[in-house]
Amino acid sequence: MYLLADRPHLSNSFSLGFQGGFMLKSLQTTVSAHQLVRQIFSGFPICLFKDPEPYLLLGLGNSIQRMNLDGDQRRIVSRVGRSILLDFHFSEGTMFWADTFGSFFQKLLSSVKGITGLAVDWIENTVLWSNAERGTIQRMDTDGRNKKIVLRDLSQPRSVVVDPNERYIFWLSDGLTPSLQRSDMNGGKRATVLKAADRLKVLAIDHRDRRLFWVQQGQGVHTAIGSCNYDGNIINVFNQPFRPQSLRMTIFLDYVYLTDSKSKRITRVNKYTGGRGENVNSKRMPHPPADVKVVHPINQPVEEIPTPFTPDTVCSCAGCNVHTGECVKVCSSHSDTGLCQCRDGFSLSKQGNYCEDINECALWNHGCSLGCENVPGSYFCTCPKGYLLLSDLKTCQELKPCMENGTVCDHACVHTAEGDVCVCPEGSVLNSDGRSCTGCLSADRGGCSQMCVTLYPGRWVCECQPGYQLQPDGKHCAAAAGPPVYLLFANTVDIRKINADGKKSKTLLQEPRGGIIALDYDPVQKQVYFADKSLKRIERASLDGGFREMLFSTGLDSPEGLAVDWVHRKLYWTDRGLSSISRSGLNGMDREIFIDEDIQKPRGIALHPQAQKVYWTDMGSRPAVERSGLNRDVREVVVSTGLVSPSGLAVDHSSRRLYWCDLSRGVIESANLDGSDRHMLSENQVGRPFDVAVFENVLWVSDWEGHLLYRIDMRTGRNPEHLRDISIKPAALVVVHPFVKPGANVCLHENGGCAQICESRLGLAHCSCHSKHILSADGKDCLPINSSFTGQYNDQSYQTYKNDCYSLRCDVNAQCMQKEGRAMCQCVTGFAGDGELCVDVDECKAGLADCSVSEAECVNTAGGYFCQCKTGFTGDGQHCMDIDECRLDMHGCDVNAECLNAVGKYQCICRPGASSWPSTGSPLDVTSPWQHNDAVQSCPSTHDSYCLYDGVCFYFPEMESYACNCVLGYMGERCQFSDLEWWELQQAEEEKRRNMAIAMCIVLLITLLSIAACITYYYYRFL
Repeated sequence: MYLLADRPHLSNSFSLGFQGGFMLKSLQTTVSAHQLVRQIFSGFPICLFKDPEPYLLLGLGNSIQRMNLDGDQRRIVSRVGRSILLDFHFSEGTMFWADTFGSFFQKLLSSVKGITGLAVDWIENTVLWSNAERGTIQRMDTDGRNKKIVLRDLSQPRSVVVDPNERYIFWLSDGLTPSLQRSDMNGGKRATVLKAADRLKVLAIDHRDRRLFWVQQGQGVHTAIGSCNYDGNIINVFNQPFRPQSLRMTIFLDYVYLTDSKSKRITRVNKYTGGRGENVNSKRMPHPPADVKVVHPINQPVEEIPTPFTPDTVCSCAGCNVHTGECVKVCSSHSDTGLCQCRDGFSLSKQGNYCEDINECALWNHGCSLGCENVPGSYFCTCPKGYLLLSDLKTCQELKPCMENGTVCDHACVHTAEGDVCVCPEGSVLNSDGRSCTGCLSADRGGCSQMCVTLYPGRWVCECQPGYQLQPDGKHCAAAAGPPVYLLFANTVDIRKINADGKKSKTLLQEPRGGIIALDYDPVQKQVYFADKSLKRIERASLDGGFREMLFSTGLDSPEGLAVDWVHRKLYWTDRGLSSISRSGLNGMDREIFIDEDIQKPRGIALHPQAQKVYWTDMGSRPAVERSGLNRDVREVVVSTGLVSPSGLAVDHSSRRLYWCDLSRGVIESANLDGSDRHMLSENQVGRPFDVAVFENVLWVSDWEGHLLYRIDMRTGRNPEHLRDISIKPAALVVVHPFVKPGANVCLHENGGCAQICESRLGLAHCSCHSKHILSADGKDCLPINSSFTGQYNDQSYQTYKNDCYSLRCDVNAQCMQKEGRAMCQCVTGFAGDGELCVDVDECKAGLADCSVSEAECVNTAGGYFCQCKTGFTGDGQHCMDIDECRLDMHGCDVNAECLNAVGKYQCICRPGASSWPSTGSPLDVTSPWQHNDAVQSCPSTHDSYCLYDGVCFYFPEMESYACNCVLGYMGERCQFSDLEWWELQQAEEEKRRNMAIAMCIVLLITLLSIAACITYYYYRFL
């Protein structure tokens, strides 16, 4: 594959609805492989009509032509080869196509074969294409530069489309189960939008309604047009007869435009109802149309939104490249003539059409007292070891502890010539109060509710976990799907359900003689588990209160805490009277004592199934928050200081933090899962907090003293708000939402409520149907259809169809189908055979599974398969995230080694002076074993100059990163900094040696003079 970016010669002007013209002449170059080609509509500057007329752009034979919506057509470009795929860039006035042979005008790329989709990103000014044979989606700039693979390891991707405003890429994936896939523009956050039993032929996007349209082909000649929103919901399917061979489709306003290779026509139908197609062209074309697009600004909208994270930018529209600062001509309306302006940190190129980064460090005007590091659009100052960067982010101060009774700082204090000042962790900045810090490593985590990513010191961005959406404030994350959030709380004599805002509540079940103070729920079977302290029993009931079952009524004394392991299907509970923690199956079977040693008065209990950990509070004479592995190993104390009566406990899986409350002290605290980074959120705001629950950005607290439920900010503890007065004592409480307990497979129970196919994604059941069936309006049942199905279900026709099937003996894994006027048995998807005998297809061995190769593994099941996150990852199989074993303290590194997290694994790196081999056991089973052999390699010749000042370069294959071993006197990632302390010692040593040399010389000189004097005296005395 190679790149060319030749400008076309100009001749033969033509008009394309733009002002001005453009001379055109082909380059006589023949290419036999697929080519990605660019044609310029008009010169610069671009000036568009206020209301341009829409027209069709289509590939026809050996040319590309335009056709008005009334059927009139003219040739735009000739001798371009057979243009299989094409797209356009409206604001630039350019079009792009992929052909198989012939002359071309401006070749951007040549590829061997396999291009199956082409799309233009008109905001970032890039071209994307899919390659089915290589299983990739790639992109490059519209001028042919910066080619990059965005997605790899895909299953026959094709028909790629984009929505640059929403930052999405969509494509079709062929396999055993055809599917529609989605990712962000960088290839991350991959997700399956929907799966279909029929084959999906072509994909198009409606930018106005933000819906995806596709053509599906069933068995025989059955064809249909379907559509859904970007999340795979609100599906609409209608039968539409047409020939699916060499089919292309585009959307404009209320119509779907389709190519018909046999009749050599372009037809259009209503995009929601279908019906008889209307021919766009009045005359039969000489060649079958290859591809078709409607050219109009509606099909390439630009949303006028502020550029993220660049408040000082001159460009404030979506036409600005947020990564490079490049402008798309004008950051204003399309009608302007155009003037590219660059934000601070960039300068306009000589051509005047893009912005180049300014290297402030090279210009020596950065103001840094010591080190300087350049980044795109900015720079930051660095300090060597033993020095700290002050709050001005420019001055390095030698690390000297503050004097006694110095300034009270949140992080650390250093003594300077001007007095004691507060400093912050690396990457954080000092707030205006001069004491507190903000940043990813500070207490407020940069203001991010979930993930904080440091770009460089003083600049960071907030990100969200899969399934969550970043809010307009750029800091908070909210669930992007799922039902409304509500709370369940134990109220001693009953269990109540209350909305998250506290406005509506109802009683789920009652126990007037009881003392219900512990509860939890199972998201799979939709059941609530609760413990009654007075009646000494544990029960469960359905979340609607209709079903109730006794689990344990013996062997209990004072059960005060309860937790459900929704992944491993276990129930855990604490018993304060028996001083123990027990567990059993969710049905009450296999009961056993989990912990009964070195424990006094356990109460709160919480689980982290992905980390294989159970946490609990102990209110005994040695109050503590402790944890243990689910297999009862590695028990350790998480928090033991500053506690009196630790009660409620909660784990926030999105931020990976632990929250607890102290009943006697009236405080609420938070820490990392290993007890580090401990912070007090609330003190004396809640009288006697009994339990806590957390979700999104809110922490809910039950107050035993004031009989209230509170909600506070989960990061700061501020903005307390009480929900409602409770007549009795509110005790345990839990938040009910699919995202609260990640990794739950809701399809395990009653197939998730689906009639046929169930897929669990982010705690929600997504139903689909086998071939020849369509999903009903309730989104769960499946209705049989045939070639005459029009969207309405007929009971009489279905009864006849059912009677014909009674005489057949279909396999249990087959279904009766109407084909060619008679009933026959056909194996369902996932099975193969003649219908009377069907055997399971192992999709995993056959390579038909749609699992991420790097993050998940395929597990075969009867009739299908499911993706399971690999060791070192966590998630539901479709969305897997790396487990940070180092942060969760799940590694097996020696005490003299440092843990370094990597994707899906971790490494143990010995500290300086320690042995080069771990002295203790191997890492835990949840990570890949640390390998010493080939863990470090010499750098290739391309990195001979990577390390400065004679530093030695090393390459870490596991992390795909480089490191330097600096010589004495230098330090830093590339040995770019001078070690001032070393130089001072060197100078002191050198001065010492110099003084000794001078002293020895003086002694030697005196000795020689003494000898000479003695000799002289002897000579004159005796001779």
